[in-house]
Amino acid sequence: MKVRTQLVLACFLLSIVPLSGIVLYSYQSSRTALEGAYHREAARLARQMDRRLSSIRNELEQRLAEVSALPLPNLPKGQMASEAVVDDVLLALGESANLVDSIELRPIQVAVTARPSVEAHEPPAPPAEVADAPEPPDPPDPPDPVIIDIPDAPRVPRYRMSDAQRQQIREITRMGNELGAKMGELTPAQRTAMAEQIGARQRELQTELKKSQDEYQVEMKEAQRIRDERRKEIDAQRSARMAAAHPGPMVVETPAPVAAPVIASKVVQIRRALTDAEKAQLKEHEKRIALLFGRKFNVPVRKEGAVVAQLSAQVKPEAVIGRILGTASDDGEIAFAADREGHLYTRTPDDRAVLDRIGISDAISRDRPLPKIENWIISTSKDPQSGLRIGVARPVGENLDDLRRTAAWNFSAGIALILIALIGIVPVANHITRDVKMVTVGAERIAAGDLTTRLPVKSRNEFGQLATAFNKMAHDLSHNHETILQQERIAKEQEMQQRLLELEYGRKSVELEDARRFQLSMLPKEVPEHPGFEVAAFIRTATEVGGDYYDFHLVPDGALTVAVGDATGHGAKAGTMVTVVKTLFSGYDPAVPPSRFLADSAEKIKRMELGRMAMSLLVARFEPRKMTIAAAGMPPALVHRAKSNTIDELAFSATPLGTLGTEYQEQTASLEPGDTILLLTDGFPELLDGAGQQFGYTAVTETFAAAATAASAAEVIAQINGAVAAWHGEQPPNDDVTFVVVRARRPS
Repeated sequence: MKVRTQLVLACFLLSIVPLSGIVLYSYQSSRTALEGAYHREAARLARQMDRRLSSIRNELEQRLAEVSALPLPNLPKGQMASEAVVDDVLLALGESANLVDSIELRPIQVAVTARPSVEAHEPPAPPAEVADAPEPPDPPDPPDPVIIDIPDAPRVPRYRMSDAQRQQIREITRMGNELGAKMGELTPAQRTAMAEQIGARQRELQTELKKSQDEYQVEMKEAQRIRDERRKEIDAQRSARMAAAHPGPMVVETPAPVAAPVIASKVVQIRRALTDAEKAQLKEHEKRIALLFGRKFNVPVRKEGAVVAQLSAQVKPEAVIGRILGTASDDGEIAFAADREGHLYTRTPDDRAVLDRIGISDAISRDRPLPKIENWIISTSKDPQSGLRIGVARPVGENLDDLRRTAAWNFSAGIALILIALIGIVPVANHITRDVKMVTVGAERIAAGDLTTRLPVKSRNEFGQLATAFNKMAHDLSHNHETILQQERIAKEQEMQQRLLELEYGRKSVELEDARRFQLSMLPKEVPEHPGFEVAAFIRTATEVGGDYYDFHLVPDGALTVAVGDATGHGAKAGTMVTVVKTLFSGYDPAVPPSRFLADSAEKIKRMELGRMAMSLLVARFEPRKMTIAAAGMPPALVHRAKSNTIDELAFSATPLGTLGTEYQEQTASLEPGDTILLLTDGFPELLDGAGQQFGYTAVTETFAAAATAASAAEVIAQINGAVAAWHGEQPPNDDVTFVVVRARRPS
């Protein structure tokens, strides 16, 4: 397969796979977030309905307690002041009367021989000294219970603004804001036209509001008329009953509390006797209320401390359920409730039909957990007192369909962009393959012995660098060929001097060994452990002790600082300069930028007046996802980008420490997980092979690019060291070779 085809295919695969992953992840994360929001909203609504149930229960208990505290007259059997009782009961119930169907007042028969205690329901036993007294007469039959039927709540017209009117108000507001924002851009004629449009809409809105207000006033007047007629009718009926004053069942119509307009919808009945069918119906009604509230609404009625009657409220289940579930919403959500016996309550029959269709009704009737239904969010809350389950079912299928359509559209758009990019990649691939062919032809001519071959450098990209390296290689080959001849001439002279050098070497060996030990003692014993960066270091000393140096500084906040240096000269002078720099670096403050540290160090070294001694030094501070670097007379730092498999070169032109310059620049480079940095001294690129040819900076870059893909920083060091050994052999190098490798750790 041709290189051009490989490039196009690789570009396509490297584009389509990440695009698919991004679209899929975006869809899944958006769906999870949407479902989570719906779950929270449904749970909130369920808790809100649960609070409504508790509020209704507490309100009814409080109102019935107030009803039980009403003063009841001491009436003979079969008699009762119906008007006063009904009026007081309705006033005490207040708005809770809408939830009550009827109230039962069951008198309790008490003995007349003794005063009953506060909690007594039976007459007390006679004293011991009157045990032989004749038995008292049989107590009278208990009075019949009294049932008070509560009327429906009155209906009062309400004024509401229509949706069209609200939309018109929003449009007027938008036009006013637009006019204010573009006031300086519009001409006087345009401003006048817009102002007239706003005024016309305002007049139209005012006309519609006036019409709605007139209709509302007509409805209110009609309600007031009906209320007045009903009150007159009720007053007339009361007067007639007061005049007749006959016992037995009676009919009383009672107005609602004074605080609200009254339009009575049915007659209030007070009944003293119940048929068997009514009793059975009442018992079934009480059972339904107990299932809803977990209790019956019964309170004792006391008179002068004694319980004289039992007050019971028959609550309307439909009204209670309607108030608990609230009004229907526009988003299709369905509120429901289910009691312990599996009875299901909904707002409307349509809601019940939907619950039957999706299987919720069947699960509740069989007392099973609610199923997980596709495209539905269901949340429930259980009342601890009654066991009533209150829930909300919300459809989300339409929103998920929109989400899927959006994801599909994004994927299609991404594919289209990739195809457009592929069209532009083809000429680039042709250009790359042409440059590769040019390098191949030049290499063949060099192999044939034409050392004068040179390649044209047409760009600064990798191929331009390759052409430059090729030309340098050809020049080096030509130069080395001449050098070989010269070396042969001086070989005999070197042989004559060898004996003298051996004597001198013996004398200096001990000194060099001591100096080498001192040099190595200046280096860290081990590389630091850092959670964000993996560090490895290598140094290989020359035959004559040089001045290569590396060191690390790690602070508690996690910042890692690396120093790599090369002192001028050899022997004791180089060791002295290394000692000075190590002393300065040991007090390094990570808050000080690397460039500032180099400037301060240069000033201090100058003040020491060390003569012509100097020190090349590079300082790099590594922080999460960032590297700040400054250098004084050091080779460029190389950064391998793991994502693009490319090499960035960070070069500096400042002079070494102790020379003329004191101004140093710094560079900041972003780091991604897997990026690898090589910091080195000039001993590596200037390393000589057996023929005296230097390794070269281009070869350093290529060697590092090949080694940077290794699994760890230590393996990168090992591969570079292998390249050094392959080039120079096992003999000591001509200069100290030092390099430090730092790699940004990948997340585990």
